[in-house]
Amino acid sequence: MKTVYIMGAGASSHVGYPLISGMGKQWLAWMAAYPDGRFQGSVDLVVERFGTEPNIEDVITEIESMIDSLESSDVLENRLQRALLGSTRGQLSDGLREWFRKLHLRPATAYAKFADEVIQPEDVVITFNYDDSLERELRRRGLWDVSQGYGFPLGRIEQPSPVLVLKLHGSINWLALIFGGAISGPIAVGSNLSIGQHPVIHKSDLEFLGYTDFSGHVYPGGGAFPSLILPGRTKEFFYRTSFGEEWRPFFDRLWSQATEALKQAGRVVVCGYGMLPVDKQACDMILRDSNKEAKVEIVCGSRGKRIADDFRNAGFKDVSFDPAGYFEEWVQQRINEASAAR
Repeated sequence: MKTVYIMGAGASSHVGYPLISGMGKQWLAWMAAYPDGRFQGSVDLVVERFGTEPNIEDVITEIESMIDSLESSDVLENRLQRALLGSTRGQLSDGLREWFRKLHLRPATAYAKFADEVIQPEDVVITFNYDDSLERELRRRGLWDVSQGYGFPLGRIEQPSPVLVLKLHGSINWLALIFGGAISGPIAVGSNLSIGQHPVIHKSDLEFLGYTDFSGHVYPGGGAFPSLILPGRTKEFFYRTSFGEEWRPFFDRLWSQATEALKQAGRVVVCGYGMLPVDKQACDMILRDSNKEAKVEIVCGSRGKRIADDFRNAGFKDVSFDPAGYFEEWVQQRINEASAAR
């Protein structure tokens, strides 16, 4: 029976990654303390407008709304303001990537147990988390490979991945490479447009995942930006460039794979994902497209009852939740049950 795990921030909190509720304060504080001060201007702009403990969804939503509203203005002051806001959004994305790359050095004990004892080959993880701690543990266990495991091809050797990890909001180790990393000379723009067709990965991020010798789709240098869909209230799954919208087909393919996995699931486990209205596209997909005959387990603490009710109202019959259950305890409980059955 194939299991689809749907993971949100609550599943990664045991490593030290932030929950969305307190993310703004921690994110800005980390950026403000960055050694070379590169993020200070953007931090000052955000703090001046939103305070030191902002709701990060409000911050991202307003910044992106202002950028869009100024897009067609011919007024110089508006164009300068739009450029400043665009730079701030880019620095927030860069800061988030660097922050999470520090956090992922911490032990991921629950993910390690999950990889060792719980998840099985052919299972699928649909995650809205940016961090790569889970992939590292799955790779260690031999259950995941980067060449096929993200749902798109990476590297020159096609190595099957027993488990698929679909990161629908992007990942801290994904980079959108600008003009193939070119830093000088003429540039030919073809079907790949300006940022290629899918992410590349920096060598150091591959090493974190356990790869020491990897060829193809490695960041070669040059211009790049993190492939992250920031936590605004209205999410766009593409990038706006001077060539128009790019990567819409890339994100469409990821979401299509997630939809197909849910349709085929015999069991769906929601781990630390709140299924809030701000993620309407994701909630609609989960409740509409999942196999209605699947067994559904909710591992979301105090939000479990509301989420369970959402599933039942959508036509699911076999739905359970533990109002006090969180990912770490749920993993240990599954291990204990398996041990008792042996």
